[in-house]
Amino acid sequence: MIRNVTRWWTQETDGLAAAAFIIGAASIASRVVGVIRDRVLAATFGAGPELDAYYAAFRLPDALYTLLVFGTLSAGFIPVFAETFEKGGKEKALALASQMLSICVAALAIGSVGLMVAAPAAMPVIAPGFVGAQRELTIELTRILAWSPFFLGISAVLGGVLQSMRRFLAFSVAPVFYNAGIIFGAVLLAPMFGMAGVAYGVVIGAMLHGLVQWSVVRSLGLPRLTWPTFAPSGVRKILSLMGPRTLSLGVSQFNVFVVTSFASHLESGALSAFSFANNLFGVPVGLIGVSFAIAAFPALARAYGAGKEEEFGTVLLGAARKMAFFLVPATALYVLLRAQIVRLVLGAGAFGWSDTIRTADVLGILSFSMLTQSLVLLYVRATFARQDTWTPLWISLGAAAANIGFAWWLVEPFGVAGLAGAVAGSSLLEALAHWAHLRMKRGGLPGTALVLAGGRIFLATLALSVVGYGVRQALGTAFDLRQYWQLFLQFMAVTVCGGGAYVGVSLLLKSQEAAELLSAIRGRLWRGTKVSESVEEASHTT
Repeated sequence: MIRNVTRWWTQETDGLAAAAFIIGAASIASRVVGVIRDRVLAATFGAGPELDAYYAAFRLPDALYTLLVFGTLSAGFIPVFAETFEKGGKEKALALASQMLSICVAALAIGSVGLMVAAPAAMPVIAPGFVGAQRELTIELTRILAWSPFFLGISAVLGGVLQSMRRFLAFSVAPVFYNAGIIFGAVLLAPMFGMAGVAYGVVIGAMLHGLVQWSVVRSLGLPRLTWPTFAPSGVRKILSLMGPRTLSLGVSQFNVFVVTSFASHLESGALSAFSFANNLFGVPVGLIGVSFAIAAFPALARAYGAGKEEEFGTVLLGAARKMAFFLVPATALYVLLRAQIVRLVLGAGAFGWSDTIRTADVLGILSFSMLTQSLVLLYVRATFARQDTWTPLWISLGAAAANIGFAWWLVEPFGVAGLAGAVAGSSLLEALAHWAHLRMKRGGLPGTALVLAGGRIFLATLALSVVGYGVRQALGTAFDLRQYWQLFLQFMAVTVCGGGAYVGVSLLLKSQEAAELLSAIRGRLWRGTKVSESVEEASHTT
């Protein structure tokens, strides 16, 4: 039995549909654990100054990881590793991975120590509104969290090997263990060490994130630490590809710093409310947007590499339509049930009603960027598949400028809700810019097909909104909604009735995505799809 479990844990994933299913299922598990994590944090600390300090302390470690590791992997390591594996064999590919692992370890070790030293000087820039004990707590937490990118960086290289060799299971479930480490810190360490205990839990979670993937990578030959060098051609190629991507991610991190800086000047708990709302908003984005974008990337790269522009456009359109089919109704449900979602997930302990209202307001506004943020993930990967890493940088620069302008305009009259409006507005502009760029390419999105699909989705979502609103008001009149079960009943009734109306109208309008959903429910999804799938199959499973 142990042998069978080991084989299942380490086996190669065959087909795009199977890969997307594994990524999606693991994403659900990770998001569930993430929701539990946020509920524990909210109940223990509430949306107050301590939790504001915790979220602000994440900014510098996150930036270190994103700039030094994530940019390298997303733009360079995975395609170069895959190319080396195909042309030079497993031994050369693992030698390349060993070099990148060694470079990341050295760079992140230096970076983590640098963060610990620089934290006091950086904090007036990151969170200028924090003073006194709150600023000192933020500095202390930053110094602890400085080691999380070190362990996550090692894990990221291992994860890149797993993705390239189509071992998606361990890669996909690693975030579950990361969130479990944070919960461990909040439940068992916080009573002894306060908020610092939660930060220690983050570092423990980062270590677990790597150990999970190491358990599979070791069976493939395990990249080893060597003396870091930039001499191998594969390393130089990765570094040349990562430059524009790293700059683009730097712009994204700048946006995060802007949000933190503005929020630090607002009332106590504003940054916590924004962070909680952003995490809740991220559930459908992670489940649908990230899963489809990751699953579509290999098919897009293969199509462009083979010179099949029509197939490239078909795959891209299929992925975009699937995102819209699921995320537009999700947006409507989030807007209808924003207060119920926040109260059900976070409403316990120190997290009071005023915290609920403030977080719900932010969540409702952020929800309008659910589709646009997901499409940006897809469009960026489509552009990378065309071996263009500069265009996303220029577009992200424009989006960052728009975000700052919107925030400057909206924060003073609307507070933290204005920050959410700035994020939503800049996300819309960024998605439109990417679409316009891809539309100019031969493999871009066909405008007519997209408009027709969008029209069907809009009409079906309108039906969902009318039915959902009616059910919500009816149950709101019947119950005082002070009990957890009453809120849950209202949430489920609106979701089921509104979702049923959405699917029903979609079928009446002969929506291709609705038909595929029914096929999946009947079990066809479980059959998987081979790598040699047709163009039509590829577009249906990205």
